Amino acid sequence: MFKYKEAFMTRPPRDNSTRQNQLIKDLEKEMKDNPNSVIAALRLGMVYQNAERLEDAEIAFKHGLKFDPLSFETRLNLSTLYFQMGRLEDGITESKEALKIRPESTDVMSNIGAAYIHMQRWEYAAEYFNKAIEIKPEMITALANLVTVNVELDKLESAIAAGKKAVSLAPRFGVAHNNLAVAYYYQGDYDLALDHLEKAKKIGYAVSPQFEEMVSAKAESQTGEAS
Repeated sequence: MFKYKEAFMTRPPRDNSTRQNQLIKDLEKEMKDNPNSVIAALRLGMVYQNAERLEDAEIAFKHGLKFDPLSFETRLNLSTLYFQMGRLEDGITESKEALKIRPESTDVMSNIGAAYIHMQRWEYAAEYFNKAIEIKPEMITALANLVTVNVELDKLESAIAAGKKAVSLAPRFGVAHNNLAVAYYYQGDYDLALDHLEKAKKIGYAVSPQFEEMVSAKAESQTGEAS
């Protein structure tokens, strides 16, 4: 089966300041002066994560959780850190802890679904994307990822429905056009698949040349048979 683009995950906003090293020094001092501060631990962990000091970030987030196990922001950051480190099971576990604190968080649900895509656990991925969309029907990333999942589950009508909704809500979201093209391809609607690949390219999205060739060949063959 044609390989999709990687699933999207939502991360909390990062501090991209050029004063990163000074920020780290300042926050390390703040932590030393206030070792029980959950906020200081969270901020330090986020700056470490942004600086790719991932093990230090994990220590900081876990330190904060010792003092406030119900800190949603810390749980969320720790879960995205684990995903960044490739520790998908740990990321899912931490995400589920975050959901216990904030059960309506669609970002967390979508992140869990994306992790399950990476693990090719399609039924679980579908469960969490559908939960997110029930709460937030316009969640574009969840819809685009759901296209991928439903194709893998051989639910092509559902995949196309999710893709059509995604591109109607965000016509310039290239990955949604790409995934919808894949769904149309497996349904045998090659002209529609090619149309959405063209739309993705016009937006500036880098479609797979190999997949585009496959779709073009199928579309030409289908046109020739019809004539």
